[in-house]
Amino acid sequence: MHRSWPLGTAGQLIRLTLATLGLVYDPAGNRPAPPPLPLPPPEPEPLQSRLAYCEHHAGRLCYELNQLRLKAAPYEARLAALPALRAFTGPVKHPAREENWLALLESETETALLYDCGRGPQKLLEARIAGLEREAEVLRELVEEPAEPTPHA
Repeated sequence: MHRSWPLGTAGQLIRLTLATLGLVYDPAGNRPAPPPLPLPPPEPEPLQSRLAYCEHHAGRLCYELNQLRLKAAPYEARLAALPALRAFTGPVKHPAREENWLALLESETETALLYDCGRGPQKLLEARIAGLEREAEVLRELVEEPAEPTPHA
């Protein structure tokens, strides 16, 4: 069974197809279409809201990064001191305890720097901060972008 198009639909489809090609349908001869309508500007409120979010959280993460760096400093100092502690050649009352203490000191230091406050955790925070700062930069450009004049009908 064959259905026919509703009255006027074929003409609308022809007009739509030609319009997407930049032409106006005219039985006497198709002609170029007028310029397209401008794109609507983005709604500013969601952009401003997200911009405030990004700026706030980037600032918060910068604070956390500074706290991580402060927390890492004593561990880095321990790591720097370990070779000198191990190089001590003087008498030690309990050599086995001394070695256990140094091994524990090194293990705790490495664990803290690897998983808690060292370069890896710091770099992860730096990456998050960079992402939020870049997002804020793009949003700021959109929010501050001058509005295009609207054509008068």
